[in-house]
Amino acid sequence: MRESTLPFLAKSLSVLAALGLTACGTSATSDATADATESTDVAAADVPADVTADVAATDVTTAVGPVGNCAYTNLFSKGAECKSYPNAAGWTLDSATEDCKNAMGGPGTFTANSDCNLASTLGSCAVAKDGEPPYTIVSGGNDATKCASAKLGCETFAGGKFTPATPCADLGGETTTTTGGGYGSEPFVQPYTICKDPLPGEPAGEGPNGQVCTHVMISGCTEAGRHYEDYGKCADVLTQRPYWAGAPAKTSDPNDARLKDPEFVADLAWSKQQLEASACVCCHTQKSAPNHKPSGWYTDMEGIWLDGVKDSALAMLAGLADSTQLGAYPAKDNNGFDRTTLGIPTTDIPRMKSFLLKEWARRGKTLDDAKSIAPFGGPLVSQSTYQPDPCEAGEGVDAQGHVNWLGGEARYVYILQPDSANPGVPPNLDVPEKTVWHVNVPTAAKPLKSGIAYGAVTGDQVQRVPATGAAPKLVSGQKYYLYTLIDIGFPASRCTFTAL
Repeated sequence: MRESTLPFLAKSLSVLAALGLTACGTSATSDATADATESTDVAAADVPADVTADVAATDVTTAVGPVGNCAYTNLFSKGAECKSYPNAAGWTLDSATEDCKNAMGGPGTFTANSDCNLASTLGSCAVAKDGEPPYTIVSGGNDATKCASAKLGCETFAGGKFTPATPCADLGGETTTTTGGGYGSEPFVQPYTICKDPLPGEPAGEGPNGQVCTHVMISGCTEAGRHYEDYGKCADVLTQRPYWAGAPAKTSDPNDARLKDPEFVADLAWSKQQLEASACVCCHTQKSAPNHKPSGWYTDMEGIWLDGVKDSALAMLAGLADSTQLGAYPAKDNNGFDRTTLGIPTTDIPRMKSFLLKEWARRGKTLDDAKSIAPFGGPLVSQSTYQPDPCEAGEGVDAQGHVNWLGGEARYVYILQPDSANPGVPPNLDVPEKTVWHVNVPTAAKPLKSGIAYGAVTGDQVQRVPATGAAPKLVSGQKYYLYTLIDIGFPASRCTFTAL
């Protein structure tokens, strides 16, 4: 398997389509799913010119072979991809044409009565799910370092079957890890804390020796009244959540009556200040987002930043839609900012909640309207409820005490009680209470190969459970839960085994 672990993420259509998340927890899926999860439109400027042509309105009454195919450039990998719609499988010309409008690179080019025909391919992913028409995604290219990403994205997250083409005939080669490219181009940067002297002209901080201490984590906040980008590090935050360059939010009406309401104007300015003290700014301000292209709504838009927030995201921010699986710090350890009650970090829950609920009501929405909005977190939600099957032959802890797993190299390895919660994201969900033993490797280290010794801590391994002392001996005949992660949010192996 590969030496690096996360280049597959931004290079896999299936993985990022499944995630549908931006840095502050809002979603970036197509408008077709906006009722269940927040949608961020892709700016036309971000879509390569060769795939922005209008979908052809070809009149075909009898399809021979596939209903058609949709060619586009993957927004994340920038590689050519093609989606094939099989005939007599639930697809019609109309439904396939409509689906192509929501391709992962913006509107694709639809060709009726034709299969995909890319010049070179890494392989194909056949997806067939109950209640949905099947389809096949063909990944273009000949770079063998992208093979593992295509296979993992297909089989682990899209639930499909990957068939490799010639460049991917051998998935055992090396790959390289790029740095500085944000989410998907390097491993998840584990949370850490920066303590800095306050900027000139700013008051002393609340940390040691008057410094300002800030968690470098998507759920982290600096001190109220300060700007996160001055005290945190957005480059590392961007490795912790997908980022989409969304279309600019609509501008506010300068004559909006709300701007004449002193109470609203005061709350608007305060809410913006609260957000800009949080790591949300890394994606939700023009100032700090990559290439100054924020993910949909942004706090530094002219007028009322709320006008850029879609209904489902507003429900999440107001605490009407669940976002538990995105993780949170306790307020006492996050400069007083709480994100466990609302989906937006704040030092004053009642004030922020009132402000957001007034906007919800202004849009004509009721509390019942929010009940249909699915929990935020994409695959993090489904992973939290995952029920493991028994391990396959060879998986688990063998008679020699080696921990063996399938699915490739892993950065995080857990032995859990069989009824343990599934590991989630830092800072509060990554180590379940019923963890028996857990080791991981630092961000800059190479991942672990299957076969590490249970209870031993060697090389770059870091034992987190137990915090001190030796790992407890496994009880012969007792069932345990093996859980390994290629990286945060991306499981390799999840199964139960019986100790020998």
